[in-house]
Amino acid sequence: DIGANNGDFYLCFDKKIEYYGIEPSPTVFLNLEYNVKNQNLINKGVWSSSIKEIEFFLKDESGDSSIIPINNFIKKIKIETTTLDEIIDKINKPIKLIKIEAEGAEPEILEGFKKNLSNVKYISIDCGFERGIERSSTITECSNYLINNNFEMMDFKNSRVVLLFKNKNIS
Repeated sequence: DIGANNGDFYLCFDKKIEYYGIEPSPTVFLNLEYNVKNQNLINKGVWSSSIKEIEFFLKDESGDSSIIPINNFIKKIKIETTTLDEIIDKINKPIKLIKIEAEGAEPEILEGFKKNLSNVKYISIDCGFERGIERSSTITECSNYLINNNFEMMDFKNSRVVLLFKNKNIS
């Protein structure tokens, strides 16, 4: 769950799952820890590469914090990043579902997700109009990347520009 925020996605499941929640905001991460017990929680950003210190623009109240510079941020801090490949290397088993909601940083997250892409069955990705000061969508970059890597679009929710992709090589 990249961009786990307060853990809402985890709380939607009615049965116990093995969950990995990644949330870079220090304050929001405390909420995630409070809401999601006995699971795997990571207080880092996910990016195209591992970086010890990268700027992160906080806008916690509206859930719009991002590594991509944004308008009207409250505070700028430094965070550490990791890649999706590094996270999955540590998990070391097939992944059923990845949810990516990174306020416009979705293409960079996918850049750091080459090695283990074939081990994931489903990817849900929020490509809404949230990228940077221009508030652009990431639908083209994300869709092209996943389609070019053996994923097919299964569903699309226009209200939030959320797409669900399935790996064509996994039944």
